[in-house]
Amino acid sequence: MKAAVVQGAFQFAIEERPIPEPQSGEVLVRIMAVGICGSDIHGMTEDGGVRRRPGLIMGHEAAGVIERLGEGVEGWRPGDRVALDPQWSCGQCEPCRHGWLNLCENGFIFGSSKLKFTHGAMCEYLAVPQKQLNLLPDQVTFAEGASLDYVGNAMHAVNESQSRFGDTFVVIGTGAIGLVAIQIARLRGAGKIIAVGTSPHKLAMAKKFGADRVIHSREENALEVIMEETDGKGAEVVIEAVGVSDTYALAVQAAKRRGKVMALGFASNEITIPVQPLLFREVSLIGITGYVFEAAPVLKMIANGKIDVKSITTELPLEEVQKAFEMIVGKKNEVIKVALIP
Repeated sequence: MKAAVVQGAFQFAIEERPIPEPQSGEVLVRIMAVGICGSDIHGMTEDGGVRRRPGLIMGHEAAGVIERLGEGVEGWRPGDRVALDPQWSCGQCEPCRHGWLNLCENGFIFGSSKLKFTHGAMCEYLAVPQKQLNLLPDQVTFAEGASLDYVGNAMHAVNESQSRFGDTFVVIGTGAIGLVAIQIARLRGAGKIIAVGTSPHKLAMAKKFGADRVIHSREENALEVIMEETDGKGAEVVIEAVGVSDTYALAVQAAKRRGKVMALGFASNEITIPVQPLLFREVSLIGITGYVFEAAPVLKMIANGKIDVKSITTELPLEEVQKAFEMIVGKKNEVIKVALIP
């Protein structure tokens, strides 16, 4: 099979690799679409590049068709269309026993090399445990199905905010997760949604998806505008989807008293935040990683058109993986999300 193999930071080679054999409890999936995640970009440079080391087949946002069943697999058959959950969990540790599978003490994500060097889906075939499978509705394309992971993250962030009908949301970052979070906040009954970004194209998409006010943070003082839009109080929920000190500082300052900052962004291993508003306004800073029970509603809502990922996705052949990363990193073509097609 052909596979896109990491050679170095943003350097790939298309190589021939053997088709994996599904082991007991596993299925072999013919990969039909695999997305490039922001963590794939940052994972090549942050932490010394240990998250995406040379020799790795990347890719954890994937959908495809079951090709073959391993021994003991039940409830699935060849030809089933599936979206993959990349979060491997042991099912035995304390978080798993509580149902917090995304926080598994022994967990890892395929297509990464930080916690465990595990090949991912930027290839034609991948063997995965059957518990990682989610049935793909007929109405959902493979490229849309490959969005499960990042849409699940966005939905998990909104769910964990425990927002109430009429709350004001500020979404900092208008990449794929931020744009989906705007859609979900609107569906959840947000009274006002304010989007902050640096790309006119993405801010226009934010407006299309339901943002009431968009702020180009290089042309306007984002905090001043947020305070004007909220009568000087700030927002009940702030979703940080960038991951650097400046945007986390803005998130904490933009939250109202007892507001919540949902920490999704991860572009740097360490950040600094202003402690005074955090303490004296009793702002809650809540870490978000992955998703738990959101997979089924995500796929259902994509199927019925309530969540739009098609408008933000560009499809390219797997052989153009180098071009895809250059488009994303260079930001010349206003590309928001790329799905590679093996």
